[in-house]
Formats: sequence, structure tokens, C-alpha cells
Amino acid sequence: MGIKSLAAKMVLSRASSKVAVAPLSLPLELKGKTLLVLLPAIQRDLTIVKQILPEVTTYFGDRNVFLMACPDTHVESIFPSKGFRIMSPKKSDANWCELPSKVFLDRLSQKKFDYIFDTNLEENQFAARILLQFPEAIRFGSTGHLGLPYINLEVKTNYLRDRRLIYRSILEVVGNLAKPTGPHKTVSEE
Repeated sequence: MGIKSLAAKMVLSRASSKVAVAPLSLPLELKGKTLLVLLPAIQRDLTIVKQILPEVTTYFGDRNVFLMACPDTHVESIFPSKGFRIMSPKKSDANWCELPSKVFLDRLSQKKFDYIFDTNLEENQFAARILLQFPEAIRFGSTGHLGLPYINLEVKTNYLRDRRLIYRSILEVVGNLAKPTGPHKTVSEE
């Protein structure tokens, strides 16, 4: 573990200690809400995420989906520009330990995201810091690498290697939680 990685872990630890986990209110309301999709840094995963975007838009609509790449990852040629707002941070938007800079986080905080979908199945400290920036948002993703307080809706799947099925099962769970299931319920952390 290098000094950059150690410094990033310390910053993330300090930031995560300041985040309170809010209870989730069920059923989830997806239509008309804004979604930030944190894109993975791995090229093959970017291709798979591109394939599930139509499913994402069925839940959130075209105009409410923002895609955020890792710094200096040029995803404009991979992802269709129609309907999606693509945010591609520059290398200068990251600090020396490769986390989002304070200036970048301040700019990003001016936007409001109701949901954040972390598509990273591997460790991504840049994305982890962004997740902490929006504690009021419902932050969902795969189980196993972050947990609370980064992700407040983890989805565990039976699929170990098929990343397309992992992403689809995460979206299926979120979609099922959005369907009315009777009286309004609140799920809180015990």
C-alpha cells in the first residue's frame, strides 16, 4: 500500500465518520427523481453498464440520469449522448491522493441527486468519496466492497462472475422496492 492509498483511506475514514445513515422509506419513488450513475474505471465494465442503461431509463427517465466517469476517462464515445448528462472530471478535479478535490466536491454539491447507483464492483476511492458527499441520497450498489455509510441499499446477488446479471439484479431489486406493496413502510438501521 502506497502513501497515496493510505492518505486516501484516512480521508475516506474521516469523511465516513461524519455521515449519518438515514432510514429508507418504502416504496421507493423513482419517476421524476434524479440519478447519478458512478461509472466504473474498468473498460469492460463500462461496456456492460452501457448495455443496462435502457433499463435504468425505464425507472428514472432519460432526462434525470447523470453519468459520472472517473477522472480523465473519456466515455463520451462509449455512451450515447441522447438524454444523458455525462460528467467527465479532469485530472485536475482530483487531489494528489486521487480523491475528488474540495473545489470539485463543492461544485458537485450544488446539484441534487435523489439516487446514486455505484456501478463499481471493484474498489474505487474516487467514487467512494462522491457517495459520502450525498448522505441524503439513496445510494445503491453491489454488496461486498463498501457497505455503510457509503452504500445504504446493498444488493447481494447469486451471480459471481457475470457482471451484466449483477447489474440487472441490482436494478431489479430497486425496481421491486419502487412498486407499491401496501401501506407505506420505513426501514431503519438497527
